[in-house]
Amino acid sequence: MPSSTLLLAGGLEVQVVDQSQLKRHHIQRILDSADDNCIGLAPVYGPNVALTSFTLASNSHALVIRFSRVKHSVAGKSSKPQKLLEDAVLLNDSYTKYAFLMDKLAFTLAHWYGVRVSSALSLLPPQPTDTFLPLHLESAVKGTSRTFPKGVLTELFSDHEGKGTCQDDTVCQAWLAQHVGGSHTTESTLIAYDSSSIDALHLEESSKLYCLALQLRHLKPDVVKNDINKDFKLGKGGLDLTSARFKTRITQPSPGQSLEIKVSQGGQQFNISARTKKVEGRGAKIAPSKVISSSASIIHVKTIGREAPTTAEGLRHRLFADLLKGGVTLLDKDRFVQTIFFPEYLSPWPSVTASRPRRVVLADRTILNDSQAQAVEAIISLEARRRVVLIHGPPGTGKTTVIAAGAHSIVKSDLTATVWLVAHSNVAVKNIAEKLVQSNFLDFKIVVSKEFHFDWHEHLYQKVEPNLIRTDSLPRDTLAAHRLLLGSRVILSTLSNLLNQTMSSITLVAPIRTLIVDEASQIDVGDYLPVINRFQHTLEKLVFIGDDKQLAPYGYEQIKELESIFEKRHLRVDAILLDTQYRMPLAIGKFISKHVYEGRLKTNHPLTSPKTCRFVHVKGTQEERKGHSWVNYREAAMVISLSRLMKQLGWSFRIITPYDPQRSFIENELKREKLPHDDKVFNVDSFQGNEADYIIVSLVRSGTKLGFLQEQRRANVMLTRCKKGMIICTSRPFVEGVACDSLVGKLAETLGPEAWISSTRIAQIGGRLFK
Repeated sequence: MPSSTLLLAGGLEVQVVDQSQLKRHHIQRILDSADDNCIGLAPVYGPNVALTSFTLASNSHALVIRFSRVKHSVAGKSSKPQKLLEDAVLLNDSYTKYAFLMDKLAFTLAHWYGVRVSSALSLLPPQPTDTFLPLHLESAVKGTSRTFPKGVLTELFSDHEGKGTCQDDTVCQAWLAQHVGGSHTTESTLIAYDSSSIDALHLEESSKLYCLALQLRHLKPDVVKNDINKDFKLGKGGLDLTSARFKTRITQPSPGQSLEIKVSQGGQQFNISARTKKVEGRGAKIAPSKVISSSASIIHVKTIGREAPTTAEGLRHRLFADLLKGGVTLLDKDRFVQTIFFPEYLSPWPSVTASRPRRVVLADRTILNDSQAQAVEAIISLEARRRVVLIHGPPGTGKTTVIAAGAHSIVKSDLTATVWLVAHSNVAVKNIAEKLVQSNFLDFKIVVSKEFHFDWHEHLYQKVEPNLIRTDSLPRDTLAAHRLLLGSRVILSTLSNLLNQTMSSITLVAPIRTLIVDEASQIDVGDYLPVINRFQHTLEKLVFIGDDKQLAPYGYEQIKELESIFEKRHLRVDAILLDTQYRMPLAIGKFISKHVYEGRLKTNHPLTSPKTCRFVHVKGTQEERKGHSWVNYREAAMVISLSRLMKQLGWSFRIITPYDPQRSFIENELKREKLPHDDKVFNVDSFQGNEADYIIVSLVRSGTKLGFLQEQRRANVMLTRCKKGMIICTSRPFVEGVACDSLVGKLAETLGPEAWISSTRIAQIGGRLFK
């Protein structure tokens, strides 16, 4: 498309050109008209944080460059138009470039287009929220010769440089950037960024990780329906609501968030805006914008706006921005970073000597197989080749046993050593703690956030209550931390908790020397950088335990560039495989070994009958759309019947389903039928790392699409949770037809027709279900 010239109100002359048609003369008009050699830059980003347009502006002219869609990074391989842009403007130190978020622009240009910048200044500090708050914008433009009302600024950046930003707005943003940046009276603190001298591999990796983090941010929902109890109280301070589910609970609002309450009152339904005043456990004190009658009923409550970034996410974002400022040597000098990200640059490890020789010391009743023993030897070793260790643990292979044995061995044989055991989820950390107790190792502490524990999950921690420290009770000084730890040198926490400032006194008393990460296959590899950075002066060893055949990092289905530590091939080749599973009955274990683990997984289990896995054909079953998900009411009724039977038989069981509406419906039906419902029904993603004697599965899908079943890693988690038996509720024609090539379809084929039971025979079979 040829360039066109438009005239904006105010006299700014605008050229528009497609990236492929960009020529020197387009850029030269901006350079020639730049007062004091100041140029404003304003990007518009697409969903993958690549540019859809890029505007350059002087005080009188603007150039809008339209970018075509890109799917893959071209770091270090800029095209001819991009090279022209880089040489003429972005790396031309004769001109100073200004943007509101220059760190984001610099990394985006590097990752997607292989372009670097220098003499580049940002009007705003790094924004982990990836949004423009009115207060920040007002502060950024303060002190210039013109007044810009907050409302005008808010409207100008209402789409936060996203794809909905219109051309007039992005032109005004670029003009405003150079106007504020070039003003001699501005009160804004400008931040200088420069990617021109960063090592090529360092820039390629850091820009990729930066852009991936922003893409993940955009995957988080900007509207959440809060599950609440329908009963509410009206008080002087407002409305008292009770959250019913932790995942969708009402939380303290972050900037830009608000509540919307849909009310039925006097025969009418209407929405009321509200703000959250206080949250304590399940309870939330809400201030509605209008009076709600005590006779009204609440139809739903929604949180509008994305949740705030976690402390860890904020630190990661700012760490990358600091790299552009030239104040970070982490990528250049840290050997853990080199080992994980840049093995080409790895320099020799400095020697580390334990206070006493380390050896395997097993607690009573702990017996290790050969592969577990090999893994524990690797965990306790301080040899250079073992400073970063990967352990591949398929389902039921004793990952927590290995972690407990490794931690026990280190602190029993090395009297000054400390071991931190971390995981992605609170439940995984709790499982490790229970394994330590089971192995009679009691000298540890487990740190749990108040938000997760209080009023929600206290019951999960009964076995480890004496060892528990809640984050709201963490001390501020080291003397109090000493009293709290009482000499414990094994500390358990989630990975994100490590970076909370409230942990600083604990990490001073018990420095992070050996860090063992469970569920490592679920953690984006970039999340380790802020941890390594903060503890680089004490960290001596990293151990990663996980399974890249189970759940991937959050967002992997949408963002294929995401990597866990197990996707780093140079590390994966040396991973130690835990090769024997003890959880699943033989028929399931053999099948999973063949179809998921290339026949390398052995089974040691007393139950050898193929009938330990059964399929129930639910006649007339039909999937139904529920919002953006699915529900299947006939399958749910079958699950309720099976739950009633298992309760009568005294069996310990859990229910797994891939779809949240189905989970919610089954849970409510169990409650209505006065059957056990607390911690009974789970989505697949929330059940990795857990197990039960018996598992009931509701597949939900029965039509012409595979849906969830095409995701083998999730299907693997779903099929590997039972210790004694599993029963799968589904449609036989669906499994043997549409789903025949899925993991579930292959399991049904392997077990044969004998595995199938008609739903009408369940009551007759009773306790002989798995016999």
